[in-house]
Amino acid sequence: MVALMENNDSGIILPSEDLAIRVKDHQLHHEAMMALPTFYRNLEEALNVRRAGQNLYSVVTSTIHTWGAIDFCSGDVLSLGTSGAQRAEFLAELARNPNFTPGSGGARLMDGNYSYLEQTERIIAQFHGAETALVLGSGYEANGAIWTAIPRPGDVILYDEMVHASTHEGMKNSLAIRHLPFLHNNVEAFRNTLAEVLDSQPLIKQGKRSVIVAVEAIYSMEGDICPLKEFFDAAKEVFVNGESVQFVVDEAHSVGIIGPNGAGLVCELELQKEVAIVMHSFGKAMAAGGAAVVCNSTARAALVNFAKSFIYTTAPGLPFVAAIRSAYKLVADKPAQEARERVQNLARRFYQEVASHPLWPIAERKGFLNLPQMDGWEERSIYTHIIMIHTRDKYTWWLYYQLLSASCCAYPVHHPVVPIGRSQIRAILHSSNTEEHIERLTDTIFRWVEEVMDIEEGRVAQKVPVAARTVYEWMEKEGLNGFGLVRD
Repeated sequence: MVALMENNDSGIILPSEDLAIRVKDHQLHHEAMMALPTFYRNLEEALNVRRAGQNLYSVVTSTIHTWGAIDFCSGDVLSLGTSGAQRAEFLAELARNPNFTPGSGGARLMDGNYSYLEQTERIIAQFHGAETALVLGSGYEANGAIWTAIPRPGDVILYDEMVHASTHEGMKNSLAIRHLPFLHNNVEAFRNTLAEVLDSQPLIKQGKRSVIVAVEAIYSMEGDICPLKEFFDAAKEVFVNGESVQFVVDEAHSVGIIGPNGAGLVCELELQKEVAIVMHSFGKAMAAGGAAVVCNSTARAALVNFAKSFIYTTAPGLPFVAAIRSAYKLVADKPAQEARERVQNLARRFYQEVASHPLWPIAERKGFLNLPQMDGWEERSIYTHIIMIHTRDKYTWWLYYQLLSASCCAYPVHHPVVPIGRSQIRAILHSSNTEEHIERLTDTIFRWVEEVMDIEEGRVAQKVPVAARTVYEWMEKEGLNGFGLVRD
């Protein structure tokens, strides 16, 4: 087991490098900023707001890379990247196309288009049962392209309240007249919002404008699956002419993981012919980069003509596209199917371990631990690889330290990624994880629960769990604050 702490030559106990950087980056800059020019001082003032709120972002190297912590954080769910399988296939793909240039040389609407890229888009479209596909630089760019290019004046967007920031950013720049949220994964709330639109928008009621629905197959900060079929049924109940309601599904966290050959939720539900647009991004389970929008030729033409993130950017080079093509080859092979099954088994094992632990009912009742996906886990046919672990907001950092002390790298998530007061730990399962890893994860969580319960009920003199206390001792020596610091 790797310890949370590292010793330097002076004998002072230090936290792991990434944690030390995060803590130090959050210290307020007051005196130093006063000597800065106005331009930089204003930037520092804005950053100080983030520092004070304990939600400043820092770019650090994860402990899974620096000292071999167990990976419960990366998006390499099928372990195609860490196993070397994707690298080997990628290099073989390049060898099959040796006369390439690293870059494309221009935008696709000028001289940056080439046959290999078009062939890859056809492969992607065929894999997902769509008419066509369009490759973009990232999932963020793809969502921005969809929501700026597709809605027409007079259209209304309905969106699940938990959709990704890229969807929100795209909607801000859309031509739709209204953007209406509905409660997360709530079919009745969706139906009611849809009925409100039907009653209040004459052009939509007349079939002259559309309702466009934004959902995600798997929600990255909830770990749950969209009830897509139920949403479709509700839309058909409210609108006699079902064509007035069209769906856009973000499959960033589901492609490669669920569905036939990992083709995603839309294909799993056999809704390929009914869903208007699907976004697949390749930086997670596919172990590549970029994204593709799969749709029909009309929607693709709209993207090509109206999406600035497509029009005004250089086309991806062949190596970038080759990584995507090699991922599609691998994801349909037997090892990838075995990896998907393994992730399912590991998720089931995690919930079994939690449900059978004697402290679980007490921890849940007292609010020390909440796992939203525990509800109905035994009847679930598909598990996601994302496990959201909630505790009382003030204890999130403590639980993070406890996991890190057991060499379990799962990161805390705070505002503005999640609403204020809903901080949580996100654990991601991978096919390279073992049952022993799952046992360590659950044992560590419940050891922490027991320690916090002892503190709260006065059975011990300490006010802070051991792992957190070790971090705070270092922080006090360094004159640092924040991160749940409690001084005895």
